[in-house]
Amino acid sequence: MERMKNHNCVASGVEKFTTESEPFHFTDSGLSNVYLIGIKYYVCECGNVVAEIPAVKQLMRLIARDLVEGTASLTSDEVRFLRKRLGRKSIEFAKELGVEPETLSRIENGKVPITEPLDKLIRLVYAVSADDPDLLNGVTIMIKSWLTSWTPRTAELKIVKKIDEDNEWSNALAA
Repeated sequence: MERMKNHNCVASGVEKFTTESEPFHFTDSGLSNVYLIGIKYYVCECGNVVAEIPAVKQLMRLIARDLVEGTASLTSDEVRFLRKRLGRKSIEFAKELGVEPETLSRIENGKVPITEPLDKLIRLVYAVSADDPDLLNGVTIMIKSWLTSWTPRTAELKIVKKIDEDNEWSNALAA
């Protein structure tokens, strides 16, 4: 779905509000499995969809936290998402992880599977490097959990976020 700030036909489009039964598929996150509840969006006459997403930085931080704290293996898109959230170039991030830039590229493009040790290292690098005090405070607990609970991904996980009246994002149950 496309989000455009100055799209001309928005004013004449149909305004909609997302609900738990009809969440907004937030593909602009860079992930295919993120859905939002409680936002307004417009379906323009031309067919474009324009969403009003408040507190985007907080939302992206919450999505990243879910990925880092999760127990299922990271996907290639999730690795790219975390790297971009840190503002790291591929070469820089590869160096931090101790892998060749080509290897990171192959991982992010789904050509090479992510090993368990590298998955855990990516999460740790993100947790230590991100400006997220809540995530940093939970690093010790996460590390203990990672050592025993990492599992290969068997199905796509659906990430669903809900915004409240105060423009605060929180977790919502996947439909």
